[in-house]
Amino acid sequence: MKMSIILYECKKAFTSPILISLILLFAAFNIFTIISSSDHKEELKIVNDIVDTYGLKITEESLARYERDLQDDLVELNIITVAHRTKEYESVLQFFDELKFENHNLYSEKEWDSFGQLQLKEMYFTMAKSIDEEYATIDIQKIAEYEIKRFGLTGPAAESVKSEYENFSIRFEEMKQNGEHKEWFFAGKAHRMHSLLFKSTFRQLVMESMILIVLATALITNFEFENRTQFITYATTRGRRLMTDKLIASLLATTAIVGFLMMITLAMFFWIFDYSHVWKSSINSAFTWEYNFPNVTWWNMSFITFLICISLLVYMCMILFSVTTFAISVFTKNSYLTFILFATFFIIAYMMPSFIPTSSRVMLAVGYNLSSIVLNPHVAFMGTSGLMMFKNYEWMTVVVWTGLALVSCFISLRLFTKEEIK
Repeated sequence: MKMSIILYECKKAFTSPILISLILLFAAFNIFTIISSSDHKEELKIVNDIVDTYGLKITEESLARYERDLQDDLVELNIITVAHRTKEYESVLQFFDELKFENHNLYSEKEWDSFGQLQLKEMYFTMAKSIDEEYATIDIQKIAEYEIKRFGLTGPAAESVKSEYENFSIRFEEMKQNGEHKEWFFAGKAHRMHSLLFKSTFRQLVMESMILIVLATALITNFEFENRTQFITYATTRGRRLMTDKLIASLLATTAIVGFLMMITLAMFFWIFDYSHVWKSSINSAFTWEYNFPNVTWWNMSFITFLICISLLVYMCMILFSVTTFAISVFTKNSYLTFILFATFFIIAYMMPSFIPTSSRVMLAVGYNLSSIVLNPHVAFMGTSGLMMFKNYEWMTVVVWTGLALVSCFISLRLFTKEEIK
């Protein structure tokens, strides 16, 4: 009986034309966005070929084999260029640098494809050869000083950040010794696949999911009040306990919405972009380095592990947002007002650290909020993520906000059982 009531409450959300239309619209928009970003998908296949030929890990032996094969490919290129222009090149980069527009038609489409493949192979080889040199120049303490200056931290707050970076420097050295950074992946500075997936795509998923779960939760919670049937539904003692069923129904609806959007979006993403050979590559690979600092997580994580952790983290945040929305809805009894109050709450939570003195550790403490996590999924679990770099940041934020959400939910339910129905 109880389960049938819960499913009936869920049905109220999933028979809403507005909600169904938004779910389909968001799914279609995500598919369109991914397809629009797929202009370089063919170039990514070279990484799968490299892994298939030389293995996932970058070693001196595999690089030596790679270099010999590059030289063989360069011989083939020079055979073609000598036949057309009686000129040899020391690298494919030199060939493209000296190429003139009027000579473009000298080569066939097939030859241009081979030149392009060789250029990519040469680029990846050059990057692999320079990994040790580039990582040797990274000073974690200088990164700490940069971040402290960037956020204007002073006093105890600056000391806390500096202390955490000292711990992170140990992890960074461990990462280098383990060789986590010397595994093949898509070239970050060329293709920015990490940002495309974990920043753009996941952030888009987060914003869409929040809109949908707030609407769904508010609709389920406020259905009787907005349809003027509250006097019949809540007239009995059992009727008041219906709110608990509505909470469970809201969580189920949230799970269904997030699961559907994530499944459709990620399925399309990995159908368009071939990750078949890099699932087990370290997320700390030097090839995921896109901006000022490389990606370095606090734990040794493969790409697939990182993807699962980010997905679960986003899901947990959406569940907590649903509970928060439920607590607000019980008080407001109005879906529009609930949406406005939740949006205000989300923005204030995100901006709160900017209102706290930068010398206080309180400024760092209020930074432990769900808004920061869901807007920056690409740097979760990483020590190179600004004020989110603390090792306990993600799990501590989820635990604290779970407690706050449960308390607010408990208070709202207790008050609802005693208030006068109007």
